[in-house]
Amino acid sequence: MANSTDLATATTKAADNASGSTLVTQQTSERVADEISSQEHELPRQTQAESDWLGFDQIPLTPVDPRHYTQVLCEAIIATLVLFSVLSVFIIFVAELPIRVALPVLLASSLAFSVITWLRYAHAKSIAFAVCDHELLMQKGIVWFKRISLPYTRLQHISLSQGPLERKFGLHTLKCFSAGSGSAEIELPGLESKAAEKLRQHLLAKAGMASKGGNSSIYPGPSINPAPSNPEPGINSSLDTLPETSLKTHADTYPDTHSEILESKSDVLSTESER
Repeated sequence: MANSTDLATATTKAADNASGSTLVTQQTSERVADEISSQEHELPRQTQAESDWLGFDQIPLTPVDPRHYTQVLCEAIIATLVLFSVLSVFIIFVAELPIRVALPVLLASSLAFSVITWLRYAHAKSIAFAVCDHELLMQKGIVWFKRISLPYTRLQHISLSQGPLERKFGLHTLKCFSAGSGSAEIELPGLESKAAEKLRQHLLAKAGMASKGGNSSIYPGPSINPAPSNPEPGINSSLDTLPETSLKTHADTYPDTHSEILESKSDVLSTESER
């Protein structure tokens, strides 16, 4: 009975110590959160004048490799020749249109293909980019200009691709993926092979530094649950004593039974000897 009472007392103390440590942890986390919020409220907030704003137009952009223009022009010419040949065969041999009808159709289609080729070439000439301290910028467009800004904190994955003509001209296409996006946020073609790999390594390093800086700003202080240097007798100490207590109770509970078994064996032996 005494051993069972001691075991119950040790278990109760362990539960009390566990609840006490949980309460201390909650209080510590609340105190750290209050300190962070107070520091954020104490940050100076000043409005900037419109003249101090830094726009896209003030950032110098770098054009892509000039070989990309020749590559796009070759792709457009090859596609135009293939489509024009297929259309000519269809009009002359399949549809069997008269010459006075087939010639205007072929002239109109050739004019349309020429316009498409020029548009592709002009679009390639409009592509430019800039590698800034905190983001990657890209500009493209002919009539409607589009400027894309991808912060390094959102940059998650970078890949390099190379098509047949790009391999011929020694160029690569850089694709940047952001967190939570299935398609590439920035697709930058016309990069020389060595420059593309160097840019990829640079962007990955910038993204790693940005993620580390974000984590350190979120958790500026020490850990919330530091390990105590001199732990007081609590859960671990009480649990360490439980096996010894259980062994003692087991040894103390069954000595009488063991002695009774020995006495019964001695009686049986004496009876057999008398017989």
